[in-house]
Amino acid sequence: MKNSQADAAKGKLGGVPHIIASAAGIALIAVLLPVMLVNLTLIIKSYARPEEVPSVFGVSPLIVESGSMAPEILVDDLIFVKKVNADDLQADEIIAFQPLGEKVVVTHRIVELRTEEDGRTVFVTKGDANNVADSDPCEKYQVVGRYIGRLAGVGRIALFLKEPLGMILCVAVPLALFLLYDVLRRVIYNRGRKQEEDAEKAELERLRALAASLEAGEIPAPAAQPEEAPKKGMEIIYPPAEGEEEK
Repeated sequence: MKNSQADAAKGKLGGVPHIIASAAGIALIAVLLPVMLVNLTLIIKSYARPEEVPSVFGVSPLIVESGSMAPEILVDDLIFVKKVNADDLQADEIIAFQPLGEKVVVTHRIVELRTEEDGRTVFVTKGDANNVADSDPCEKYQVVGRYIGRLAGVGRIALFLKEPLGMILCVAVPLALFLLYDVLRRVIYNRGRKQEEDAEKAELERLRALAASLEAGEIPAPAAQPEEAPKKGMEIIYPPAEGEEEK
């Protein structure tokens, strides 16, 4: 019984590193798997529709390459813009748009909503770090989305993750290593479990064989130990006092 309790305690102690490793692996998968799926979606969409800015659930990640919006948005930031109805845009909002005839995306602030002679409403935009507004106003159909946030300095990492080498080193390799670890852990665990089961079966067979031998009389049962007779107390005889007769 003591050995079994010790083995159980050892198993519990041995399980702590496994729990930590499993939790770390699950967290790794929870982070890397969505990154891989988003990257694959953006890559596929960029090849399928090169004229459009790819998005996932209406959100497009963009990498900042100039400082025209400093200090609000800096170079190498990863920004996110969400598709929006251009009629809902207001002055002082930051938008991403594609200038006419260009493949680049510009992220600037709306400084004015201007109505043209033909009744069209256009957006006059300007970079916060620029001295003058953009020469050409932005048409509604050119709007990619409204700026909703950024990850400072993550642009280069995101750019590297879009490349095949980046996908392999930062996403595929960690996932493969974790899966390999999980498979090896299961193999080692099952092997140890089988050894324990084999040992238990061997012990059970030994006990059964011993019981059968005892029933058949092949092994004499241990003789009962004779009970010891109770010891009598020591009798002390005192000499008779003077004048008393011995009885």
